[in-house]
Amino acid sequence: MQHSRNRDLDGVRGLAVLLVVAAHAGLPVRWGGLSGVTLFFVLSGYLITSLLVREHDRYGAISLWRFWGRRALRLLPALLLLLAAVPVLLALTDPGHLAAYPWQALASLLYVGNYVRIAGHDLGVLNHLWSLSVEEQFYVVWPTVFVVVVTWFRARALSIVLALAGGATFYSVWTKGAAIRLDVATETNAFALLLGASLALALAELGRREIALPHASPLFPFLVLVALSAFPGHSMEVDHELFRPLGAVFAVVALWLVYAAVSGHARLVGSRFMVFFGTISYAFYLWHQALINSRLLGAHTLGRNLVLVAVAVVVAWLSWVLVERPTGRLRSRLRLDEPSGRQAAALAARAQAQAQATAGTGMRSAAPAASP
Repeated sequence: MQHSRNRDLDGVRGLAVLLVVAAHAGLPVRWGGLSGVTLFFVLSGYLITSLLVREHDRYGAISLWRFWGRRALRLLPALLLLLAAVPVLLALTDPGHLAAYPWQALASLLYVGNYVRIAGHDLGVLNHLWSLSVEEQFYVVWPTVFVVVVTWFRARALSIVLALAGGATFYSVWTKGAAIRLDVATETNAFALLLGASLALALAELGRREIALPHASPLFPFLVLVALSAFPGHSMEVDHELFRPLGAVFAVVALWLVYAAVSGHARLVGSRFMVFFGTISYAFYLWHQALINSRLLGAHTLGRNLVLVAVAVVVAWLSWVLVERPTGRLRSRLRLDEPSGRQAAALAARAQAQAQATAGTGMRSAAPAASP
């Protein structure tokens, strides 16, 4: 389903990717990777659930195959471009790692890279694609759960999802285990996605009741998110107990920021600078870490990393212009935005019922008044 882009939400996406890139480049944003990825997850949960709510409200049903088709068309082309280019990069800089690359690429393409890493296998320059695995697993499972919830428990849908989000948050904060599992497993990151989903359901419910949303400035959550990202610490090993609790704090602040972008005029995150990085954020995330993790330009230094980040900006923009935007236009050709047969039948039945109700009302009003 087509929907208009919200520049402020693009700006939120831009902030998220900039926090992640700043941390990976070596800038003093110690928790930028955690805050940025958490912001991505909250935003994804909100956006995906908003689309599902809109489709269900319009048609009375959700076409899962069309939903998954739109997601695949959005995500796969840029990913395939990266996976095709990395062997060239490795051949030039680190040919010894070419032998392991096919299975690393396959794990990333199948979106199971996070659990491959948990199993103890390194994905080389593709390690950062674990977050895409989390999101894609959410895209597979959540729409099905959503259909069940809104079909059978519509009046309690928001309460159910809020309970799921609360339980997932509690589990993430208090569960114990290997650091890598706490960091990259889907079950320990689900809370951020579910919090975003809860926001979408809450705003949809307020909209149905025609309750005006109060505007909220994004300035305070923006500053809190950036300040907490620079929160000092010792080392990731020493401070790892802070990782999940701080992630929960980031998720709440991210939720606030997403709401501010939805409800108000978020000039700060809606600036051209932020929107530009939000527009290219997907490819920028794909490429920046692959370049930084490679042996291109020698040893890791801040200057070297920033040069590669600049290269990633150019490549990401080219990916958007030459790959992502053109393939996005295929949605209409593949009819992914059109209703399915079941949805079209539901629309026709609804239109017929409305026409009959209107005709019945007209006949009653045209009937002569009964004699006293």
